[in-house]
Amino acid sequence: MARQPRTPGATTEAPKTTEVVTPTTAQQSDDVLNEILGTPDSKDAETTASTEPTGTAYKPEILLMGEPIDEDPQAKNEYEEFLEWRKNKAVAAKPVAPHVPSEPVAKQTHSFLGPDGWTTKEID
Repeated sequence: MARQPRTPGATTEAPKTTEVVTPTTAQQSDDVLNEILGTPDSKDAETTASTEPTGTAYKPEILLMGEPIDEDPQAKNEYEEFLEWRKNKAVAAKPVAPHVPSEPVAKQTHSFLGPDGWTTKEID
């Protein structure tokens, strides 16, 4: 148990708490927006909401790969050249057979001092 200091003449009466009402974040943001833009008139809000149509549904356009986006003839020609280049590059990139050396490969050698002087021996 922790030590509780006692002051002579002090009462053990609990301090009175007051309840503070804080507005919600949504209410605060609405208040700030109304402060910036001004309070909307209820008459204007009702007529705007009832007479103006809402936005149309969003329909994303599907862009297919292989179709040029621009309708510019020069851009279309450049795009066709690019497609042809890509096709030719794919044909040229055929898998190559594993490399088989046509010439004998030099083997590693080891130099050492023998009875007749310096000699070289191939390492297996």
